[in-house]
Amino acid sequence: MLRCLAILIVVLFHYPRPDGHETYQVLANFGWTGVELFFVLSGFLIGSQLLEPVSRGETPSLKRFYLRRSLRILPPYLIVVALYLFIPAWSERPVETPAWRFLTFTQNFGLRLNGFSHAWSLCVEEHFYLVLPLTVLALRGRVRAPHLLAGAVGLMVAGMLLRGGLWQRHFSMLGPGEAGWRGYDTLLYYPTYARLDGLACGVLLAALRVFRPAAWERWTRGARAAGLALVGLACLGVVLWLNEEHFRYLAHTMLAFPLTSVGYAALLVALAGPTASRVCARIPGARTFAVLSFTVYLTHKAVQHAVRVALEPHGMDAFHPVTLLGGAVAVLLASLALHHGVERPALKWRSRLETRLVGEPSPQPAAR
Repeated sequence: MLRCLAILIVVLFHYPRPDGHETYQVLANFGWTGVELFFVLSGFLIGSQLLEPVSRGETPSLKRFYLRRSLRILPPYLIVVALYLFIPAWSERPVETPAWRFLTFTQNFGLRLNGFSHAWSLCVEEHFYLVLPLTVLALRGRVRAPHLLAGAVGLMVAGMLLRGGLWQRHFSMLGPGEAGWRGYDTLLYYPTYARLDGLACGVLLAALRVFRPAAWERWTRGARAAGLALVGLACLGVVLWLNEEHFRYLAHTMLAFPLTSVGYAALLVALAGPTASRVCARIPGARTFAVLSFTVYLTHKAVQHAVRVALEPHGMDAFHPVTLLGGAVAVLLASLALHHGVERPALKWRSRLETRLVGEPSPQPAAR
């Protein structure tokens, strides 16, 4: 359910926001939080994969981990990178990022908005995939729950202070509308050092589920789950207010990322219980859209742009019903083609390689 929500609000964020649609603008402006939700989910799922062997006294297999990550991410990603690099008509903007930065996942440092720039979040994910397994191997058996909690909180506080310090140095003297604000995203939105809050919250939840299963069960049921849902919505409400009243200023820069991460982390726990899971499972299309979330993320900007460009000469703007419906259908078809043509075969191949190279039972192809 949360993966479906994340990709929906990301798509909303990347859609045009013309004047005269104030309510839509408020919701779309909030769409950047969808990436933070993805980070929380990634921290939780990947953290669980690495910590579960540790809880059994085993050593996580780096070979298995990196095999799974590579064949989950690279095949569809490389296909879309090739489309952006070799078919200029595919791109929603001219591609200025060199190919080597796409291939090394370093695009998010020094990035300015251009074609396929939204792949910056995959760079953050890849850096996380590199560091977390090594950290788990180095600290297994040496870290207790209080240390883990202190480490996660310390990482988030350090991120707040770093962002605040960079803001004071580079943006505190700027007035509204000055050209210097163009560097804000480059310095404080895209880089990995600015976006560790969601991943830290997700790993912390994974540790709770793995090492304190009884406590996890208590907090995913009944009044505790309802209370966490309210806490999560309250945090997101504050972020919505910061987004509208203090966007890119100091309070937003320091507080928006951690509050968003805590809010979505609270919702994750609240929705993880059996009752909430059954309700979410009944939402039509939610599971399918969640499965397609990665391919939708890769393709939606270029596909929707192509639909708008094709229909604009016929008097249909971005909010014309035909444009909205056509864009949605086109994104769905493109993501389905990429999923069934590339992603799903790669996951099946991954399962076979896991069995052959690692000698462990392989999960279902749809597993993360």
